[in-house]
Amino acid sequence: MTATNPSPTHAPTDELTPYQLCHRIVAHTRADRVLWFARQENQWVPIGSSVQSEIELDSPVVHDWQAILSQIHESTETDSDTIFHNQLDQYRENSGAQTILILPLRAKGATEATSFLILETFDSSAQQVDSAELRADWQSISHTLAPALQQTVDQFQASSPRLKHRSSRALWAAIVALVALVLLVVQVPLRLPVEGSLEPIHQQRLFAPTAARVVSVHVKDGQQVERGTLLVELRSDELDLQTETVAGNLATAKAELAGRRTIRSNRSAPSSSSNTGGLQSSTNELVLRERIRSYEQQLKLLQSVQASMSIRSDVQGQVRRWDEEESLVGRDVFQGQWLFDVVDSSAGMSANLELSEQYIGHVLQAQSDDLPLKCRLRLRAHPDVTWTGEIQHLGSVVLPNQKQQPVVQVISTVPPTLEGLTDQPMGSTVVGDVAAGRRSLAYVLFRPLFESLREIW
Repeated sequence: MTATNPSPTHAPTDELTPYQLCHRIVAHTRADRVLWFARQENQWVPIGSSVQSEIELDSPVVHDWQAILSQIHESTETDSDTIFHNQLDQYRENSGAQTILILPLRAKGATEATSFLILETFDSSAQQVDSAELRADWQSISHTLAPALQQTVDQFQASSPRLKHRSSRALWAAIVALVALVLLVVQVPLRLPVEGSLEPIHQQRLFAPTAARVVSVHVKDGQQVERGTLLVELRSDELDLQTETVAGNLATAKAELAGRRTIRSNRSAPSSSSNTGGLQSSTNELVLRERIRSYEQQLKLLQSVQASMSIRSDVQGQVRRWDEEESLVGRDVFQGQWLFDVVDSSAGMSANLELSEQYIGHVLQAQSDDLPLKCRLRLRAHPDVTWTGEIQHLGSVVLPNQKQQPVVQVISTVPPTLEGLTDQPMGSTVVGDVAAGRRSLAYVLFRPLFESLREIW
């Protein structure tokens, strides 16, 4: 191996690298090579050499000395000494070393060696250097080099992977503890998802009063109408037939009653037989009068139904149809079928929302704090149209929605002057969230997990 040039000998020893320290030992002793091993994680690891700045951990020399030093450190029995000398002799034979001096270095107050210096000579001339001479050379410089050597060993052991691993684990444990503390202590708003539609505050919903046929529609979708405007006319053949039948029965009953009264007034003086006939006639007239009264009530009811089939607007507003592509005229409708709406646009709009049943407890708790419930909403089709509303009504009944999921109806305000809202059709989908107080950051981030655990327990 070829040695590189060492640093100047006048450099302070505490600034020298392990290679420079070993090279200084060679320069001030009669050793040809110096190896330096330190203990790390129950094995001896090379930290310096006088012949190269970087040591190959897998080299045969390193493996041999690791075995020899482990034998020195771990046992003092006679058999172990024999093994040690055999290993040392084998090493001499393999490496060609003539003299070997093993110097244990101990920290102040320590009983065991923390590192070993190995001084070797390879000169086979007549003036061979023995181990005593090498020891004397070492003792002449040990007082200046020993502190620097021990400081280097301390630094090397402080940077051991185990210590790094321990410090790393401690650091990660501290980070985890800090994160857990932040998650548990920091309070953030709890926001619960809602979805619904944009609906007018005031509108007239028009339904068919009975099964009938649409004969005429006097308005069109989007038309502005005044209160009392005729909107649509319905007709029912069955209702017309019933009305005619009742009217005919009423006329017949009235004619029969009038005829009986005429007959009674034309009768002669009363007799016993005429008295009996008069009593029967009075009874028949009483039955006819009750029948007439019943027919009149039926006719009045039928006429009121017929009148309701001419549907007029109760509000001033705009006609809105959801199925405007289909013509109502000529269609048969069933009783209660929706026809169209008249929307009072001047009254503004509200957001009719659906809140999942599993979230209602959080909202009720926030409501009990006497704080206004706020929600952040936006139009799904136009995400740039956003606003903050206030909950005006919280339903008290759980109902299934279109997906057959249990929900609670929630109504929120919509600013009347919100830009871009007037261009949106009624019924536009609204999405957002409701603020339900404050909870720990951990609960907000891992709410599904907490709710699943709560359902299990």
